[in-house]
Amino acid sequence: MQLPLETPGFVGRSTQLAQLDRLLDGGPRRMSAVVICALTGHNGIGKTALALHWAHRVAARFADGVLHLDLRGSRSGEQAVAASDALGSLIQALDVPGEIPCDLAARAGLYRSALAGRRMLIVLDDARDANQVRPLLPGVAGCMVVVTSRDRLSCLVAGEAARPVVVDELAPAEAWELLRSRLGERRLAGEREAVQRIIAHCAGVPRALTVVAAAAATHPRLSLEELASQLG
Repeated sequence: MQLPLETPGFVGRSTQLAQLDRLLDGGPRRMSAVVICALTGHNGIGKTALALHWAHRVAARFADGVLHLDLRGSRSGEQAVAASDALGSLIQALDVPGEIPCDLAARAGLYRSALAGRRMLIVLDDARDANQVRPLLPGVAGCMVVVTSRDRLSCLVAGEAARPVVVDELAPAEAWELLRSRLGERRLAGEREAVQRIIAHCAGVPRALTVVAAAAATHPRLSLEELASQLG
C-alpha cells in the first residue's frame, strides 16, 4: 500500500471520478485486459490530487495492493526517472526474491511475471511521455494502471488503448468550496466579493487556489480584499 497522503479538502471532479469508476467497474473490456487510464492536463490543474483521491477510495478493491511511483517527468531542474530505475523500484516493492537484473528487458520481464495473477492498482504519477510508461505496464489482465501527465499520451492511447481522462479547471462553485475547506465558511462569508475576485484571478487552477489559501491561512490578519488586490 504505497499511496502517499491524500490531498486534504479535495473537491469537485465528479465527471472524472465517474469515468474512473466506469473503467474499474467494467467498461467495454471488463478487466479482460490491462486497464490503463491516462489523466492529462496542464501544470497545477490537480491531476495528482485526483489520482490519489480516487486511488484511496478504491484501494480495498485491489486484493494484492497498490503501487505508486513518482516518475518526475515534468519537474524543472530534475531528471525524469529512467524506465530501468522505475522497474527496479517496482520490483523491490513487489518483494521479488533474488537479484534484480541490470538489463532493461530482463527487468521488464521479471516485473510482468511478478504481477501475473495479481489484482493490483498501479499509479504512475507525472509521466514524461508514453515511452517512459510502456515498460512499466503489466502484461496480463487483472491490474489497472492510472497515469498522470502533462503530455496527452496520445501514443499510449493509440498503441495500448489507454482511456484518456482530461482534467480541466474547477468550476467557480468548486473553487469556492476548495477555499472554504481551507479557510472556513466564516472567513469567506465576511468578504464574499473579494473571494469572487480571487476565484476569477486563479482561473479555476487548484494549485493557484491552494497557494492563495495558504497565504491567507498563514497571515490571518491579512484581508482577503488585500489578497485579491495583490492578485489583480
